[in-house]
Amino acid sequence: MSTILITGGAGFLGSHLADLFAAQGDRVIIVDHHKKDKLRFLPLSAEVHRLDFTDPHVREVIMDTRPDVVFHLAAQISVMKSVIFPIEDAKRNVVASVRFLEWCKDAGVGKVVFASSGGAIYGDHPLRPTPLLQDAQPLSPYGVGKQAFEHYLHSAEATHQIPWVSIRFSNLYGPRQQVTKPIGEGNVISLFLDKLLVTKEPFTVFGDGSASRDYLHVSDAASVLAKAANASFSGMVNAGSGKEVNVNELVAHLTRMHGSEHPFVYAPDRPGEVYRSIIDPQSAQELLDWEAKIAFADGLKETYEWYKATFGS
Repeated sequence: MSTILITGGAGFLGSHLADLFAAQGDRVIIVDHHKKDKLRFLPLSAEVHRLDFTDPHVREVIMDTRPDVVFHLAAQISVMKSVIFPIEDAKRNVVASVRFLEWCKDAGVGKVVFASSGGAIYGDHPLRPTPLLQDAQPLSPYGVGKQAFEHYLHSAEATHQIPWVSIRFSNLYGPRQQVTKPIGEGNVISLFLDKLLVTKEPFTVFGDGSASRDYLHVSDAASVLAKAANASFSGMVNAGSGKEVNVNELVAHLTRMHGSEHPFVYAPDRPGEVYRSIIDPQSAQELLDWEAKIAFADGLKETYEWYKATFGS
């Protein structure tokens, strides 16, 4: 049995990962702020510490539990917020994360696995699907912060022998993903589902609807994180489907699934947003023996049904 600590472990991705490890009998320790703007999800067997990962008491948790693997998933997650408030983004995603990494070093943690972002780090790279790249040029402060923390992980291994893996994810979606209210931030799928099933407001399509994303189901994301825990190397890998879906196609998928048309409005493109993002998963396939299993149409249907059952009228 391994001891696993997950920051953000009661949230969207973290809760799926916690379920996976709890199901195989590992000791699961969750550090999560439990703010009331979203539902939280917990395995019954998990040890839960209702703390933000920035709280100094988290160091005590790490020192007391001495995890074999730490998954650092908690973060400031909004690209737009990072553009508007870059200093606040850096305080959380870089400075606080480096402090957290120091606590892991002090406790002799066996490995750190980090949830990074391929879409934000690679930006509108001309190579599509975008392979694993060392020379990426992020467009947003959010992407800059994710890449910066990868450098700190590399430094921690060089100076303190802490193995690490950073997963550069494409856009995640699936059950338990929610819209943050009243801010209204979230993956476009959860934003659209909220308008389709809850508020009945029109979809907002930025640009002409041809912007695209590579969508990866949350269960596939959890599986690649788990694979990284046992990997024999340190470094980055890409995790995505290698396929793109544009916003117009997404609208068509959702309205067809819903059985009726839904109004939408066009709005200007937003600064800092990536136009097209498709992630080449070859590195995860080769280094972690992993590949995405969930087809987009199947995953979207599952997500629609979960959102409808949880929030729909």
